[in-house]
Amino acid sequence: MVTNAMERIINDLLDEYKNRLSLTCTCNECLDDILALTLNGIKPRYVTNPDKVMYVKAEYFDKQQMTSLLVRLAECAKFVSDHPTCKTQTKEHDPYSLPNLS
Repeated sequence: MVTNAMERIINDLLDEYKNRLSLTCTCNECLDDILALTLNGIKPRYVTNPDKVMYVKAEYFDKQQMTSLLVRLAECAKFVSDHPTCKTQTKEHDPYSLPNLS
């Protein structure tokens, strides 16, 4: 089974930092939007065995690389918070006008 290790890594980061990201909504749809938007902006890292994700994660013990992931996650969390697509938020938004977060 092929697994994108970055999906698990970013999902773990989101779980760890979601209370510090000042999210306007923490429903599953908004969290999934943050995850998807973040993953679309970073390079995937595939492994053939889910147990090997830890080897990819070990590369991110370097503070600069981890900081880069956290910055990307925070940018995407802010965008989703400002433009929620879930039914629990009533803000007007244009889901087709995504910013360039690179």
